[in-house]
Amino acid sequence: MYNTITLIVFFLILAGLLVHYKPKNIEGFASVNPLLMPECVSRSTDAQSLLARLPTSGEEAAELRQLVSKVCCMEADIASPSAGVYRTMHAQFRTSQDMEPPATIVGRCLRNAVNKRDIELIVEKYAQRGKTLIRRLCMGHDLGLAMNEWDAVVVRLQFAMMSFCLKEQPVMDRPLGARDMGFWEPDNVADLPQYQGVSSVPK
Repeated sequence: MYNTITLIVFFLILAGLLVHYKPKNIEGFASVNPLLMPECVSRSTDAQSLLARLPTSGEEAAELRQLVSKVCCMEADIASPSAGVYRTMHAQFRTSQDMEPPATIVGRCLRNAVNKRDIELIVEKYAQRGKTLIRRLCMGHDLGLAMNEWDAVVVRLQFAMMSFCLKEQPVMDRPLGARDMGFWEPDNVADLPQYQGVSSVPK
């Protein structure tokens, strides 16, 4: 009887120790630091190379990491087959970077409610802010390489937006080509009599 109670107490103590001292494993590759390589950056080798050039601390370095992550996540949400605001849902809005909240931009894009000029303005503001931060953080040979890598990241976002966000606008004033049906007249209205009302009388 006492042996059974002793065994139960021993197992309870052992279970408590295992729970208390359980090692905290990080999912994924142990070599990836989530602070230095933020979300969505794994989609772009240029973004990874750019972030590897940055100092590990500092407010401007943190802002640039956040900006690179934001741009990569926007591109991922727009180009992903799931077509939803999943990665940009909690992206931070900054007046120095954004025209409007990133999730709003992606949502409008997925509804084809963004025109070409909107895309140009959004991408240009991201590009300029990123270059401003890179000039403050990088010097010498790294500066030119970082600029090229940032341009590649921004161009990738622009390509995704131009590919998925624009909707072909209807052309009402002219046919699209010689075989277009725009000016086709159905037979049931071809023989309608001319309107003879007041507005048809020449002034």
